[in-house]
Amino acid sequence: MTDEEGRAIDRRAALRLALAAALAPATISAQARAQQFSGGLIAPPTDPMRYSRIVSRDLVDGRSFRVARSFAVEFRRFDQGFMLHGRQVEVAVYAPAPLAQFAELERSRDESGLFPIALDPFGRILSPGSDLGDQANVGRAVERAFAALSRQQLAQDERATLEGFVAALHAAGGELVAHLPVDLFAPAGSPRQREQQVALPDGSQGRVLTRFEAELDDATGLMRSAQREVVTEVNNTRRATSESWSLALASGSH
Repeated sequence: MTDEEGRAIDRRAALRLALAAALAPATISAQARAQQFSGGLIAPPTDPMRYSRIVSRDLVDGRSFRVARSFAVEFRRFDQGFMLHGRQVEVAVYAPAPLAQFAELERSRDESGLFPIALDPFGRILSPGSDLGDQANVGRAVERAFAALSRQQLAQDERATLEGFVAALHAAGGELVAHLPVDLFAPAGSPRQREQQVALPDGSQGRVLTRFEAELDDATGLMRSAQREVVTEVNNTRRATSESWSLALASGSH
């Protein structure tokens, strides 16, 4: 095997791992939905709040791609609990120079469409869009993304490899939409951890380990901060995706 062939194989392995990491939240959605939560009733404030989400993904070269978004939100009562309304007010993207064009795409994207989010009286997400469906949907999304990569034949230079990774990442994201833990806004219990095997279309197997922990506001029963880490292992290679959320009264609110 030539050095060039070896590098191409390494890149394909890294892309496979990165794609599995991108899809990992979907593989645990059924388990999350089945989990029993024991939290109490929430008492959201009527004042405006600020909700923030930061996502950081490992790239194939060891660097990371990080996106931070903030939303102006407010809780309103409805007959099944509370409706969380919101709009994006700020976005910041941190990315290596070769990914400047993708960073600009992320900066221009408005995720206000995630709202409104329906919550039951205990703060659990009711909105259908918060759950990503079953393993079959995940498999189909992986197959489509891998097919797109194989048609491109993965150019040999690092810039093209990174572009191929991000293109696959965005394609998978478009198929699977956004995923939030069902109890994100009112997490109950101690930190939790789940493990699941992921079968990839090329016959390889991956392992996905998900950790979630959060801090509650005792006065309202709402999430104050939360973190989720998804660690993906494929062919003795490891990659991580981390998310963090925060919810607090908006500046100037009492």
